[in-house]
Amino acid sequence: MNSQRVPIRAIFFDWGGTLMREIPGFDGPMAEWPRVEAIPGAAGVLRSLHGEYMIAVATNAALSDERLVRTALARVGLEPYVSVVVTARDLGTSKPDAAFFHAVLERVGLSASEAVMVGDAYGSDIVGAKATGLRAIWLNPDGAPCPLVHPVHDAAVRALADLPGILAGPFLPDVGESLRILRDHDVPENIVRHSLAVAAVAHRLALLLRAQGTAVDLLLVHRGALLHDLDKLSAQDRAEHGKKAGQILRSLGWPDLAGIAEVHVLGAEPRTWEGKLVHYADKIVEEDAVVGLVERVAALSCRYVADGDRIAQALPQLLALEEEIARNLRVARGVILAEAQALDLRLPPFAAAPGAA
Repeated sequence: MNSQRVPIRAIFFDWGGTLMREIPGFDGPMAEWPRVEAIPGAAGVLRSLHGEYMIAVATNAALSDERLVRTALARVGLEPYVSVVVTARDLGTSKPDAAFFHAVLERVGLSASEAVMVGDAYGSDIVGAKATGLRAIWLNPDGAPCPLVHPVHDAAVRALADLPGILAGPFLPDVGESLRILRDHDVPENIVRHSLAVAAVAHRLALLLRAQGTAVDLLLVHRGALLHDLDKLSAQDRAEHGKKAGQILRSLGWPDLAGIAEVHVLGAEPRTWEGKLVHYADKIVEEDAVVGLVERVAALSCRYVADGDRIAQALPQLLALEEEIARNLRVARGVILAEAQALDLRLPPFAAAPGAA
């Protein structure tokens, strides 16, 4: 079963930095601090989620056991909404260790696919949860760039108040599910590697654009790039394979991903930044290496001799798209290629493992 579609029944919240402020200068157990503060919006969000979801606090607190954590939560009015508290002090292990997450799952009596982790620490909260099979929502109030070339989180929020809306909507397929979709549709491994490289490049360019103030959906870019070649080989007309991939993705319930696949082919004119970045990244990646537009187009012309004229005619359009991206990034065109070639395109080991969630 697609773990991304299993209903969420429990939410695991990190504690310090996610539900409660870590106040500089205060030492010792938080329950004993002279002042404690909840993260803005925490009380309202927990109140709205309480009853619909089981709420747990899953914290790496080394000085506070469950009793002390509950005391601190009570001081800011959050404790009545929390059913389970699990601390590193009580367990003797901490996030991102899978044993920590399994202990929380055992306390709530649910499987990993029924739980989502919400936290601000990417390594311990997000990577740890995803490696254990949970879904994960990154609390990222500062809009920091994802520390991984391949983002593994299922969603990101700038504020806790955004959480109910995220939980109410469907998640995009995560990295593991995207790889399963490709392999379920018999996509060869060389095209899977190509898609991973395109995804890394497109996501990096999306991050750079966002840093310049351009609105772009980072996860939609990454997952759209991962799945853009979903039906490349089975389509009889190479120019039509984007439509075939789009049909499959629409049937799976992901119309936004379908729209990206449909406009990644040569000659298409994507209108959104998500579509443009996937289209461009696909045209500078040959196999699984970043080579640039001219070399990539030349390779395509050699590979598909009968389509040589159509491929050559696409080059001016691609150069114009590269110029548009460079203009919005406020860099020279050559900087884009250098930035992409500097990336380590590999997947994290846990995401690449068979059966990874």
